[in-house]
Order: sequence, then C-alpha cells, then structure tokens
Amino acid sequence: MALLASGGLLALGAARPRPVDESILQRLARQVSEYYATVLPEKAYLHLDKPVYATGETIWFSAYVVDGLRHQADSLSKVLYVDLVSPEQKIVARRTLRLQGGRAYGDLDVADTLAAGTYQLRAYTNWMRNAGDDFVYSRRLQVWAASPYTANAPPPPAVRRPVAGAPAVPAGRPDVQFFPEGGALVAGLPTVVACKAVDANGRGVDIKALIVDDRNAAVVPNFATTHLGMGHFAFTPAAGQHYRARVALPGGTTADYALPAVQASGYSLHVADAGPDYTVEARYQGPAGAPVPGPVMLLTEVRGFLVYMAPRPIGAGPATWKVSKARYPNGILHLTLVDGQGTPQAERLAFVQNGPAALPAALTPDKTGPYGLRAPVQVKVRVVDAAGQPLAATRLSVSVVETALAGLDPTAETIASNLLLTSDLAGYVEGPGYYFQNPTAETARALDDLLLTQGWRRFVWKNVVSGQPVGLEYPADQALALGGQVLSEHGYRPIPNSQLTFVETRPIRQVTTGVTNAAGRFRFVGFDGRDTAIVTLQARRAQGGSNVVIRPDTGPSVENLRLPPLPTPPVPVADFVKRSRQQQADEHEMDPSRHPVGMVTRNILLDNVAVTAKRVAVPPDDPRRLYGATGGTVIDFANTPSAQSGLNIFQVLQGRVAGLTISGSPPNMSIQIRNQGTPQFILDGMRVDADVINTLVSSDIQSVEVFKGNEGAIFGGTGGVIAIYTKRADPKYKGADKGPAPGIVTVRLPGYYQAREFYAPRYGAPTLTTPGPDPRRTSLYWNPTVRTDAAGEATLTFFTADVSGTFRATAEGITAAGQPVRGTATVTVQGK
Repeated sequence: MALLASGGLLALGAARPRPVDESILQRLARQVSEYYATVLPEKAYLHLDKPVYATGETIWFSAYVVDGLRHQADSLSKVLYVDLVSPEQKIVARRTLRLQGGRAYGDLDVADTLAAGTYQLRAYTNWMRNAGDDFVYSRRLQVWAASPYTANAPPPPAVRRPVAGAPAVPAGRPDVQFFPEGGALVAGLPTVVACKAVDANGRGVDIKALIVDDRNAAVVPNFATTHLGMGHFAFTPAAGQHYRARVALPGGTTADYALPAVQASGYSLHVADAGPDYTVEARYQGPAGAPVPGPVMLLTEVRGFLVYMAPRPIGAGPATWKVSKARYPNGILHLTLVDGQGTPQAERLAFVQNGPAALPAALTPDKTGPYGLRAPVQVKVRVVDAAGQPLAATRLSVSVVETALAGLDPTAETIASNLLLTSDLAGYVEGPGYYFQNPTAETARALDDLLLTQGWRRFVWKNVVSGQPVGLEYPADQALALGGQVLSEHGYRPIPNSQLTFVETRPIRQVTTGVTNAAGRFRFVGFDGRDTAIVTLQARRAQGGSNVVIRPDTGPSVENLRLPPLPTPPVPVADFVKRSRQQQADEHEMDPSRHPVGMVTRNILLDNVAVTAKRVAVPPDDPRRLYGATGGTVIDFANTPSAQSGLNIFQVLQGRVAGLTISGSPPNMSIQIRNQGTPQFILDGMRVDADVINTLVSSDIQSVEVFKGNEGAIFGGTGGVIAIYTKRADPKYKGADKGPAPGIVTVRLPGYYQAREFYAPRYGAPTLTTPGPDPRRTSLYWNPTVRTDAAGEATLTFFTADVSGTFRATAEGITAAGQPVRGTATVTVQGK
C-alpha cells in the first residue's frame, strides 16, 4: 500500500498560423494546446437496455469511456464509477468497474424497497472530476413503482389528458434569463439576445413577452420562445437604457425580468449560418473621441482542433470572416474574438456537423415476417463508413426492447448527442436527441438557441491566456484507490501535513502511514480489487492533536442535486408497470433467492419452536475485531444510560470491570489493569494512543471489550487490551450518518464489480424438466460486448419469449476512429 498521486501530458497540434501577427496567434494556439495537453479531457457514456424502469428491476448498462478530443477509446483511466442517485440525494447503488480499452459493462439493481421517482444515473472516472461535476456523465431516469408480491397492489396513476387551451407556463413564476450573443449588450451595436425559461424543476417552458425600455416603450413587441423555453430576438440597445422583458404568466398576470446592463463601449460578435460556412461579423463601439483600436483576430476551435483567421481592421465598419465548416470535425465550434494585444473580447458557440452525427449501423433480422413464441432470432449487424467501406473493430452494445417502451422518449440522449453535444456543455440538457434525430432548419435554430444559452465551460479564457497553471486535484486511477481529505473538526479547514495511519483488516491485514498534501488530501493505492477492503484511517495533526475529521472521497457531490417529480404516466408506462410486475413474479418462480419477500408463497408450517439468543454487542466476525479475538468482558454502551450522557469513556468504565483502575480527570484520564499495567487501546480495529481515547464521547461508542491476562495475549504485550467499537464504524448502525468521528474513520472499499449475465434461454435443446415461465416481457435481449469483424459485421442470436408484440433492436457504439454509431430494426413476435 502506498500514498500516491499521478498525472500525464499529451502533445497536441494546431493549424499553421498566418504570418500577420504571428507571435500573438502562436501564443494563443500554444496556450490552448497546452491546456488540453494538461487536462486531457475524458468523456463517458452509458448505453442502457431501456429508457425507463420499475422498482425491483435491473438496469443493464454498457460503458464507453473515450478521450475528450478524438473520441477514441480512452487509455488514461482504468477505473470507472457508476452511481444511482435517488430523489432524496442519496447514492442507493454503486458499481466500481475495471476499464479495459475504455470499455466496461455492468448492472444495477433498482431495489423494490425504493420509492418511485426521477433518479440520476451518473458515470465518471476520477480524472474526469478535474473538469468539475458538470462534466461527469449524468442521465435522468424515471423509476415507476411495481411490486409483484402484493396481490392487491394499486395500479399506476390514471392518465390525465391535457386540457385544450391550457396555458403553456405552469403555475408559479418561471426562471427567465437572457444571454447577449458574444457576451454583452453594447450601446449602438446590433445584437442577438437569446432567452431561456425554465420551471421550478428545471424543465423548459415556452413564454411570450415584450421587451420594453425605461419609458415602457416596446422595442421587441412580440417575442416568443420556440423550443423548450428557448428562443432569440434581435435589436440595437441604446446608451443609458435599461431593458426588461414583460412575460405573460397564467391567470393574466405579468412579471418583469431584467436584461443585462448596456455597456457604453465594447465589442459584439455575430455568427450566421450560411450553409457550408459560418459568416462571422465583429463590431466595436468605443468611447467618444477615443482612437479606433487595432485589428482583431478570430480564434476557432472544435475539440482541440485549432484554426485561426487573418486579422481584420475594426472600428469604422465591421470585421468579417467566412468560416468553412468542412475544416472541422463534428462538434461544438468555439469562436473567440481577440484584440490586437491577444486579449479575448467576445466568444460564441456554434455547431459543426459534416455528415450524420452518427454512422448508421444496419440491423437485419433473418426473417421479414413475425416470429413465433420461443423462436430463434438471428440479427446481422453491419457498420460501414461514408464511402461504404466496412469498419472492423467497431464496439457496440445491443438491446431488444418492446417498441412502445423504446419510443417513450424519442428525444432521449444517444451516444452521438452525448459525445458531440452534452458532454461539452455544463448543466442539464433537456431532450438532447431532438437536435439530431431529424435535422431540419427548425432543429438547427433550436440547437443554436441552446448553444447561445447553455454556455460552454471546458476552460475559462482569462485563465488560459494568463498562463495560470491548471489545477489537477484528482489523479487518473490505474487501480482502485482510497482518497479523501483531512479537515479541522469544526471549521472544515484543510489540514496539511496531517499524519495518517492506514490499517486494512480485510481481505488482508496490513498497516502503513502517510502524510496529507498542502490541501489536506491523501490517496492510498495498491488494492487488488478482488474483494471488499475494510480500512480504518487515523489522522493526527503535525503537532500531534487528533481534533480533525477524515472525509473519505465518495465521488461528486449530490447535495445540490435537483430532480423533478415523475410526470403523469402515459399509457405505455402503465402497461409497462403491469408487465414488469408479472416479470418479477416469474423471475421469483425461477429463482426465489432473488426476492426473499416472495418466500411467503412457499412457506412450510412448523410446530412451535422456542428460540433463545444471547445478545452480542459486536458480532464475532466483525472486521474490527483484530485476529478475530473474542472472550473479553463486554460493556454495552449503546444500552447503558450513563453512556448516553456524553461522559468520557473512562468515566463510564469506572467501577464496571473488575481489576480496572481509573484515575485523573477528563481529558487527561489514565487506566490500569491490576497486576498487568497499562493496556493497549484498539479503536475500531486500529491501535491508538490513550490520548485518542480521551477525546471520544461515550455517546458515540457502541461497546467496549476488555481483554485481561491470557485473553489479551494474542495482541502481544503484557498489559492487556481495551477494544473500543464506535457506532459510526458499524455499517448496521442507523445513526451512522450523523457525522464523522474525530480523527478516525472506517471505510468499506468495494472491489471491482463482476457483471451478471442477462437471462438468455436457448430453447430446442433436450431437457429432463419441463421449461418454466419465460420472465422476459419488456426486454428480450441485451448484449453489452458486440464487436464487428474484418467485414464490419457481427451476428446476434437470441430467442423470443412467451409474449407477443413488436420489439425494437437498438445498437449503439463507437468505431476505432472515434465515430459514434447507431442503428435500429424491428422484430415482431406473434403467438399462436
């Protein structure tokens, strides 16, 4: 075991600059390239077996981790974390996966004890967190209630139809914000202003408004958003004016929202889509009598691919450029206007799409007509490039799901919308698939409004051009690690140079030490990942004090996560819940251990049985018991009234154990065992000093065990042993989340998760028993690891189940060159 941090560098190239002002252009290009070479952005995407789930079901997922620039299989990180977060901001399921060539797959159980609601599924590597929590993969999931064990379980809520003529804006005042193109409103310069309106749950709501000035004169009389609360308008702001949007609310009321303040001078930037090109226009308004500034330059970039345009004069008229889309890869185009000193003055986002966002994967079933029940189905998958050449080594995952369920959200994200759009935008993007599923002039305008309002924060220009070093707080994991931070007990101020003692009790026993860095952070590596590790950490200040708190790193924060309630369920959801309920009942018939609650249907009536038991404060197999030692005298603090008063531990022990002599007063008490001397102290499986025990409050203690004479010989020494077990270190203690214990913490670090296999029967083979019910009712097939051969093809074989219906096969993946791939096909099942 070792304390370690790591990082890496990658050299990136840039387009050759033009000779005019070459030094400034070279410097800017170098700074952007150095930034990307340092941060090495990563992206993650999860392909799921279906779009919605019911309680008691399993989420099957296939993970793709790629480098953030070329979208090729990532080679930096080797560990992926996948979390399911509840509406109550709790991580209710977590998987730690070993990445191999940027790929992993697994499954998450949606426990039947969970409540229905909107959950968040997130996936990230440790390195991805350097870009901020906004850039870890996240996806909202609807989870509906279903219980196969209650015969009279209530049905899903009735479907409510919208009332004709109902207002588009829900009750309550929406949040409405305005974003000038280029960044600012400048007096006298024509500008485009984008708008975004959302409700209390972050969903877009369409509004109607008029834009007025200080005299209440309408400068834009009929503005309305066009898609998910987004839209834009154009006008020329006047000096000294303050503009407001008067928004119509339900019930005939209005609300005013201020536009950004008008600047007396500055730059504007306008980008217009001209088919194969973007036309870029920059203007400048300066103070009266001030000289016209020097030429301006345009720096453009898509996923680290840099192109900079020749300088243009500005002042008397606009500076213009024609930006050819063909020069860039698909993705978000970042345009930055730079003045003659190399200072960024305005920025704008646009989208470049040369050809389809995703290459089509052709899925061809071996029959055009319907399949029977429990019949074999063979589907051929073929992937080719734009020229029709086969693409070998394309990695795919394939699901076959009921069509009505698969089509519930046609605007849901895909691998293309994620890699090319949402992974580079901060914040939640509603319905990202809309912008790519059917490209039209309307969807292009909606995408432009999204980019005008959503912003882009992969890097902040002022930090990049200043040469400010990039802070990389999180290393790239090559194996499992345990990280965290040591903080002050009350102020939560980082404690640098804190002395750490690391004690692992399972699956192996080892002890090591380390020191926190200047930010109070630590990271232990060297776990083999084959089993859950039980680790106890103790921290002391450099001066020796233990009044610190250890905060293990549990991933991105969930404290400020805001998830909307479930919407009114459409008819397919109500049908899906019923089928899920039956599917879970069938699964229980096949494997009762999956749902122990269902065992009531197969109980056996026994004669009267008398059960007696002796309560043990700490179970003998508790990992905190060093060497499995038992047999000492146990004092149950959890059920001792005096222990709940907040006394010192030694005060509670006084007079309770024969042969124990306690002297002094808190916090400087000492203890002796008659005829043996000063005992060793073990706190939650870790040896500590007496002054550490003196700082503990008795109400935080679960139990204390005293080993005297031969009982303590296994620990070594002759003074006996006193073992203290805290409530916080007991994973079964219900109050364990009330806060950390000072100076010590016990952590369970799960090993790599071993994914289960999706149930896939093979009918037709000889069998000695009659086949039972086939539980597959909504998902017929899931394969997370499909790979094309040299001909760009792969063949899938599966069987239909006991239900008729129409099913959609969906393949998603990525080519070896980093191009997203997606394709669908229909499979019809018809029973006799």
